[in-house]
Amino acid sequence: MSALQQEYYIPFVANTENKLFLGKDSKTSRRYYHFREFNLADGPMVFLNSYKDENLAVGIHTPKPDLLLDLGLMVIPKEFMVFLRVFGIRGLQLFPAIYIDDDEKWHERLWLVNFFEGLDCLDKEKSEIDYDPEIWEEGDSLIVEKIVFSDALLGAVPEDERLMFKMANVNFPHLYCHQRVVDFIREKNYTDVIFVKASDYRPYMEYQPDFGVN
Repeated sequence: MSALQQEYYIPFVANTENKLFLGKDSKTSRRYYHFREFNLADGPMVFLNSYKDENLAVGIHTPKPDLLLDLGLMVIPKEFMVFLRVFGIRGLQLFPAIYIDDDEKWHERLWLVNFFEGLDCLDKEKSEIDYDPEIWEEGDSLIVEKIVFSDALLGAVPEDERLMFKMANVNFPHLYCHQRVVDFIREKNYTDVIFVKASDYRPYMEYQPDFGVN
């Protein structure tokens, strides 16, 4: 078991009626946001509710939460950005973002937590890796059924530089938040975010119908 893994959490949205399924505006949809560094000259990333039209057709209005979440993605308000930018987090780009809500209101002064580099900190001996030599080629991301951190690799990075990170070379990389970041989020009472300790997470648990619902 990894000791450092106990210090990290994965942020999710509960599966409630008001859950926001975050999507990208068509004008920015070609910008893939896993391990890419964006250019300010291309303008901010624009996000919206992927199921806006379907929801409104049946009378469901999805409110904008304080934090916008998707797999490995978080869009945050300015005060959170100010908190993060002082630490020199490795591979992190805080990039301007806009959210267009169900009423067509533009929410600006938001920031995408974008990692253009991942941390190579997987313990390949202790993790459960679905390795099929017939389809896996050198350089492909690993399909990992159970992730265990390598304390040696992760511990070699100063704590301030790994307060948030995405793991390199794994499929569907999640966003990991250190306890210090989770404490900040809870102190601010940001809405519609729940945390699963990294050591407790199991693949696809967030897709269960009652996930995060009390």
